Amino acid sequence: AEATGDDAAKPQHDDAGIGSSSGADLGAKASLQSFASASSGSFAESVICSLRHPQRQWVVPPDSNLTVMMFGMTGAGKSSLGNLIAGSDVFEAADDTASVTNLDSVMRYEAADGSIVLMDTIGLGDTEIDQDQVVSSIRDVALSAPLGIDVLLFVMRNARITDDAIARLIYVTEYLWGQECLLNLYIVVTFANRYLVRKDEALQWIERQAEINWRFKHIYNLVGNNPNRFVFVDNPDPMCEEPGVAERQAASRNIMLKTLAQHPKDVIPPFSNNFMKSAQKLTQKEVDELMSSQKEIRELGKDESSTTSSREDQLEVSGLDKKTEAEGRRKIEDLRQRREDARRRKKQAGQALKRRLEEVKQTPAFQRQAVQEADKATARFASAYERVPDPVPGKLVASGTPVVACKRMISTLARNMGRRLTSYKQNSLKPDAPPSPMRGHAAPPKEELLEADESVHSLEVSERALDLLISKYRSFLRGSVRENFDRLVGSRPSASLSPIAFQMFVSEVDPTINQFQAGGLWRRGDANCDGQMDLSEFAMLFGGKLDY
Repeated sequence: AEATGDDAAKPQHDDAGIGSSSGADLGAKASLQSFASASSGSFAESVICSLRHPQRQWVVPPDSNLTVMMFGMTGAGKSSLGNLIAGSDVFEAADDTASVTNLDSVMRYEAADGSIVLMDTIGLGDTEIDQDQVVSSIRDVALSAPLGIDVLLFVMRNARITDDAIARLIYVTEYLWGQECLLNLYIVVTFANRYLVRKDEALQWIERQAEINWRFKHIYNLVGNNPNRFVFVDNPDPMCEEPGVAERQAASRNIMLKTLAQHPKDVIPPFSNNFMKSAQKLTQKEVDELMSSQKEIRELGKDESSTTSSREDQLEVSGLDKKTEAEGRRKIEDLRQRREDARRRKKQAGQALKRRLEEVKQTPAFQRQAVQEADKATARFASAYERVPDPVPGKLVASGTPVVACKRMISTLARNMGRRLTSYKQNSLKPDAPPSPMRGHAAPPKEELLEADESVHSLEVSERALDLLISKYRSFLRGSVRENFDRLVGSRPSASLSPIAFQMFVSEVDPTINQFQAGGLWRRGDANCDGQMDLSEFAMLFGGKLDY
């Protein structure tokens, strides 16, 4: 992503209106005027209106190292979305682009300014997924994101949601990666031109779909029933002859960068499953060196590029006597040089980590563990759904459950590998009988395969646990909600609580809280997903009344 602006919390403004447009822009606007005159819909008017008003230009700041992974069914538009975020066709030209690494099941792009690492999963969205693809995915994700994943983007078309898509989403989020990944999850709806420019209509559409469509409701539940974790984009092919292509792409890119820039990284930790953590341990020395260099860069200037920092510092020292001015300029040059040195060390640490990861990938133990982790996920998935009776044909429940699609996926995972999982039908399940080992692989220990009840919990259980945690915090708070909020941020009318301040607050109240619990509290509180928590959101979270 381009990172040419200020802190993410201070988006830039584009003051170029219609009167200052280039010839190409005027041509595009003329096309839009023609489109509006020929269209009876309100969408065209909305697009033209958006052209007449300045737009906030969001950026992910340099050296943010924000790791983003996209997943979804084939045809949803993942690669096009990745190209949109990156600002160029990096995923279409992977073989010729040094910034893109192409593994068996993951394509990985890293921005030159260190702002973002973008991953496009391959295979998980195939219609006929098999166990080999699952093994490749879990292995390559661990190798591509050794520091964890900050943002997960589930990419879906603005079209009918299939049972197979829901089955795949359940398998990936609840069994392959685990429910802790849900804090990092956003839903990106592609081919959604109308809802890109009409947020009120988008919110109405979300609420309506959640009421009438059980498949959509399941997706809605995964993001805590928060409509602000849905992102609508319209990313038409640049070669198409539709009107306003450039403007629609620019608006889509801006909303994606806004989502990424506002992600509360300071309170929601990067997601890492057990296998990713194993890869981190095997590369601990290289990971520590990379994290150390990243921390140094942040301390030298977390949200500013060298050029912006130099310009601001030079303005500060202007008008001083020559000796003081020379000293100030030496400090500026020293800061710039230290940043460059830190970036050089970061690059070297990244290259060393990449070489080490390649060595790890080739080790038999690592390959066996990838197979075992994938098989464990599939065994848990089978255990959860194969024991559930099939819906009775013709009854309403048949159109409101993913059971049939999940069983079909289980069968495909087994069949395509020429092997079959042991059936876990409820009437024949034996507690001490593990699934049959998959052909060609050593059987994992029984206790590892049957740990589903300890490691996989329903969304309802997670929400109840969060409710209990909130009740606990309410009992710990002393004084009114406003008094607690003012103590944290001051009494300024527009003051908001930052993610890092919230993290410090919850840790102060209860030192035993873990990162996942703190992140869950934040997700409940930050209802509009703007990366800040205002007084009303704080009060809603902790259940107090506001006295104005």
